[in-house]
Amino acid sequence: MGTNALFYFGNAAVDQLRNTGWFVGQFVPAELGLRHQTDVELKWGLHKDGEKRSRPLANGNATTISVLIRGGALRVTFDVGGTPQVVTLRKEGDYVVFGPDVVHFWEADGEPIVLSVRFPSVEVERPRLPAGG
Repeated sequence: MGTNALFYFGNAAVDQLRNTGWFVGQFVPAELGLRHQTDVELKWGLHKDGEKRSRPLANGNATTISVLIRGGALRVTFDVGGTPQVVTLRKEGDYVVFGPDVVHFWEADGEPIVLSVRFPSVEVERPRLPAGG
């Protein structure tokens, strides 16, 4: 929406990259200014009822904090030594913090809005899909 060398004004839902919800971090091109950060990443998650992460995943480099802003609930399932442990963010302000290499997945109940903060923002090598696939 607006930029200058000292500040940036925008909208998290509009500024997200690649339809991921992530709008601040190392993955934002440096030419976009202050949104390019290597210390922190921010995600504005607008989840549909029943939406879920399709497979368990772990970020090997960063700590994550997710806060329920409003609406619905978010169930986060952690793999703790092969045993699932479930945390449910139900009330506005409920949050969960987890470190690097923690395998987890999540599912939305209702239509929760969740702000996630991850730090540091370290580029992760992602597998490339074959052309046309």
